[in-house]
Amino acid sequence: MNYESSRQAADRLGVSIHTIQKWARENRIPGAERHGQSWMIPADFVPTDWQEVQPKHRETKCTNAGRPRRIAMPLMNSAYPVGKCCEFIEAIQDENDRAIAWGEYYYSGQAERAAKAMEPYLDSTDPMLRNSANLVGFFANFTRGETRLAMRAFERLLADLQKELRAQPTPLLHAIGALAVTTASVLLHLPVASDVDLQQCISCLPDGLKLWACYLLAHKAYLEKNYNGSLAIAELALSMNPKLYPVPAIYVHLAAAMDLMSLKRVEEARRHIAQAWALAQPDGLIEPFGEHHGLLQGLIERFFQKSDPDAFEKIIAITYSFSAGWRKIHNPITQHEVADNLTTTEFTIAMLYNRGWTAKEIAAYMNLSPRTITNTIQVIYQKLGISGKRDLEQFMLK
Repeated sequence: MNYESSRQAADRLGVSIHTIQKWARENRIPGAERHGQSWMIPADFVPTDWQEVQPKHRETKCTNAGRPRRIAMPLMNSAYPVGKCCEFIEAIQDENDRAIAWGEYYYSGQAERAAKAMEPYLDSTDPMLRNSANLVGFFANFTRGETRLAMRAFERLLADLQKELRAQPTPLLHAIGALAVTTASVLLHLPVASDVDLQQCISCLPDGLKLWACYLLAHKAYLEKNYNGSLAIAELALSMNPKLYPVPAIYVHLAAAMDLMSLKRVEEARRHIAQAWALAQPDGLIEPFGEHHGLLQGLIERFFQKSDPDAFEKIIAITYSFSAGWRKIHNPITQHEVADNLTTTEFTIAMLYNRGWTAKEIAAYMNLSPRTITNTIQVIYQKLGISGKRDLEQFMLK
């Protein structure tokens, strides 16, 4: 059996060291061992009753007078044990936070259910509930093809944040506003005007949302083709946080994998995919893999297609629904027509070819023959109505 210290157990579960020691003294931690004045705790211990677990993940180091009593995106900001996500959500004492957390969870593969769960909170008087509902509702609605509802949620989110900042311009609200705006602008590659800079106010966010902010900054650097800089942000973020926040950590690992693929460091990229999957699979959090399919440039096929065909099928289904909704919003606004008539395999080959990979390199990476790759590239040209590589970039993700 693997053990950890009382402090490590307290950090993992989001409780105080005193609580861990109290549980151990009361024989509520099976297998706990006392060593002098300290206790060693089984590393896989999870309390059967989460009601005593204090929501420390909602706290922030910024001491703002009049700050909101809760924080946005409670699941994103939770250091729950991997494999115990649903139990953790169900044990959240505040019924509104619990409902928002369920909406966040449903977003992974159950977009319609996520959008439905957010509806009661779209007009909440609590700004954090309202902002969370609009942000989750935005992504859930465009994933299920409801573009009009998605854009309404996004516009409402921006208007609410501007109103709140005028009424109560605290550092925390500035940070939450920057986080929400950057989330939409980076993930949809949209030009969004804002007077809040996420990098300048990231220190005011609680740790879980801070890790998500690092993912956004890494993704932004990636879109600017600063792959080494993006990778540095991602790897530093993963190494600096003493607690494990599974949801944002999944995204940070995927950002690192994107960078490494662009740097042609395939095996390192594959290791990050494996780490992301170890965090996601036990709780069924597969949405991020579908969201990033094109940017991962074949890693989904290489990692899942043969080893876990059921997961691969689910991820590809998410990819198609997410991509269709993404293009409905992205293409008209940016006037950048990202291809929507290629299969996922064709899109992967096109992405790699556009990034400077040769047909021979793509063939070796995808376990296909060079002739197959060459023929597929010609099919891609025909589908896109172009004559050569020079015109390919306009149809690809950045």
